[in-house]
Amino acid sequence: MRLVIWDADETLWEGKITYGNVFLKYETKEIMKQLNKLGIKQYVCSKNNLEDVKKQLDKFELTKYLDGIRVSWEPKNLMIREIIEEAKTTEKETLFIDDESINRAEISEIIGCHVDYDKDLYNIMKYFDTDRLLLMRQERKRDDAEKEFRGTFKEFLGNSGMVYEIRKGHIGILSRIINLANRTNELNASRTRYTEKQIKDILEHPSYLVNIITLKDNYGDYGIIGEAIIKREPTKWIVQDLCISCRVMGRGMGTKLMLHIINMAKNFKVNTIESVINLSKENFRMPKLYEKLGFIKTLERDNKIWYELNI
Repeated sequence: MRLVIWDADETLWEGKITYGNVFLKYETKEIMKQLNKLGIKQYVCSKNNLEDVKKQLDKFELTKYLDGIRVSWEPKNLMIREIIEEAKTTEKETLFIDDESINRAEISEIIGCHVDYDKDLYNIMKYFDTDRLLLMRQERKRDDAEKEFRGTFKEFLGNSGMVYEIRKGHIGILSRIINLANRTNELNASRTRYTEKQIKDILEHPSYLVNIITLKDNYGDYGIIGEAIIKREPTKWIVQDLCISCRVMGRGMGTKLMLHIINMAKNFKVNTIESVINLSKENFRMPKLYEKLGFIKTLERDNKIWYELNI
C-alpha cells in the first residue's frame, strides 16, 4: 500500500461533527504517525463541511500527517478518484478506511481499491508492517499497565522488568542504525543525517566504534533503541553521534549507554571524551544528559555546545 484514505466521523474520531463534540480515538494519532514514518501518503475524505473538518484535524494535531483533504457533500467515489490521481498511485495501492459498510461497498465496486474498517485502528497495520504492529500492541499494554499502576512513574519502571544490553554494532543491523540516526529528533545529540554508505564505512573503519543498546521488559521487546558512534584517537574519544529512540524516553537508556562508553574509555586508558550537541527545539534534553555525567561545557556558539569529560 502506498496510500491510505481516511473517513473522518466515527473513524478517526468518535462522534459526528454535525452533531456536536467529537473525541479522538486513543490510537489514531499513533497510527497516522507510524504510517507517516513508513512513507505512506494519507488523505482524509469526508462528507462534511470543509472548515469544520479542518478545524478538528488541527485541534487533534493530525494535519501534519496528511498529504491532502477532500471534504464536500459530493459522492465519495468522485473525491477518492481525485485523490488517487493527485497522489499518483493506483487503486491496488490504495486503502480506504470507513466505518460505514455502505460506503466501503460503494468504493470497492466503483473504484476497486482495498476497503476496510476495524474499531481497533491498530489492526490496520496488518497491511503494512507486522513487526511495527507488534511493537504498537506492546506499547498499548505498557500504557494500560502504567495507567492502572498505583505509584509513581519511577516505581512503575522499577516493576516493569526492564533488561538492557549494550553491544557492538555490525553490518547486519545497518538499516536499523540508519533509521535511528536519521529519524530520531528529541533524543539525538548531533542530529547528523547519514547515507547508507557513510554508516557502512564507519562500521568497517578501525578508528570507529559503534555501540547499540537493546531493551525489553515485561510487556515485550523494544529491540534496538539507541546507538552511539565513537571516533577513537590514542588519548581522546569523540562521541560523534548519540541517539535514543523516543519510545523509551524517561527510562534512562541514554545514561546507560554513555556510562558504558565512559567505562570503556577508562579501560583503554583514554584521557578525554569530547562531544558536540547541535541544539534544536526538539533535543533540548541532551545537554542535561551530558552535564549529569560530569561533562564540562567548553564552548557554545551558533546553536552548538561542545562538551568535554576528563577521565
